Amino acid sequence: MVTLESLYRDHDNLRRILYLLEQLFIDIYRGTSRDYAMLQRILVYIQEYPERVHHPAEDAMFAIILNNLTCPKRLHRDISSLLKDHSEIENITREAIEAVESVVVSTHTDISEFGKNISRVLDRQRRHILFEEMHIYPYITKYLETGDWEKVSMLLPDIDDPVFGERVKQGYESIIESLQG
Repeated sequence: MVTLESLYRDHDNLRRILYLLEQLFIDIYRGTSRDYAMLQRILVYIQEYPERVHHPAEDAMFAIILNNLTCPKRLHRDISSLLKDHSEIENITREAIEAVESVVVSTHTDISEFGKNISRVLDRQRRHILFEEMHIYPYITKYLETGDWEKVSMLLPDIDDPVFGERVKQGYESIIESLQG
């Protein structure tokens, strides 16, 4: 079941993944690594799990809060902004995946353009998580009741986190190894 704790856990896991992405990105930029396949796997994870599970859970919760007549205007404005942000983050991540693909297939790639895409992913994801935790999550328990959490959980597909779940999805083993190493 979706809970505030599970949302925080998703954020903590994503922070770990973002740190790994940043490390690999810097190594590639410095020329000490060319592991573009790992970079792609990380970006695909960043796109897939939040897009299929985490953001839909938040979107459903936010919809319940927005329908609450006692919801302050500032919170309403912040939630509306975050809903838009989810879509923009997904687009930025797709662009970064495409940039990595173009680096892999091209022999004359402008690495600075590739770098801008990865930097945007890192920056937007970190700002997004921080904003949610500072300005939205503290109010969730005030506006959601147990029945609301159950409704949100029923709306979501039964998908286990492919990296941090009970079984690591095939193809993501190297991410876990890097996080543990």
